[in-house]
Amino acid sequence: MSSETDTVQVDPRQLPVESFTDSDIARITLVKAAELRAAGYGKFAQMVSEDLARSGDYVRQAVRLEGSAEGTFVTDAVIAERVRGASWEVIGEAAHMTAAEAEEKWSGHEARWRRASRADNLYRKTPGAYAASADRYLTTATPYQFSEGRPLSASLDAAAHLTGRDVAAADHAFAGTTCTHCSH
Repeated sequence: MSSETDTVQVDPRQLPVESFTDSDIARITLVKAAELRAAGYGKFAQMVSEDLARSGDYVRQAVRLEGSAEGTFVTDAVIAERVRGASWEVIGEAAHMTAAEAEEKWSGHEARWRRASRADNLYRKTPGAYAASADRYLTTATPYQFSEGRPLSASLDAAAHLTGRDVAAADHAFAGTTCTHCSH
């Protein structure tokens, strides 16, 4: 059985708990965190698309998802709020700061966005294409289903006895080193 190319069906619920390595647990934790984050962003996208949000909700939810008022996602939420008429007071409250702090932090971003032309901004250049892409995301039950991907469980150390996975070779490859028996 080849170790990394064949996908063997593994039911991870059937694997003994003690067979999971620290590497398995860390990778499971990371994938679950990505799944939860993706679900949160998906709910955010749904909120925006349904146009049921109240003033401040975009920023409030973006700050919650990002864990702070930093980053381009929060900035994009602020711009969307401002374009729709939200005051700096509402944005400041949603971002846990004063109106003056919010205005100082984001007014330059808003001004640049408002000055952008179709040539400067892809979303302004072809908004219909991006709206169609958003529609696909919002109306597909599993928008990012990777049919070519291999399930995490097939690459767990705990499933190596079922899949034929060479754990040492995989660990060496991950670390950027080569396993001596793999280099032949």
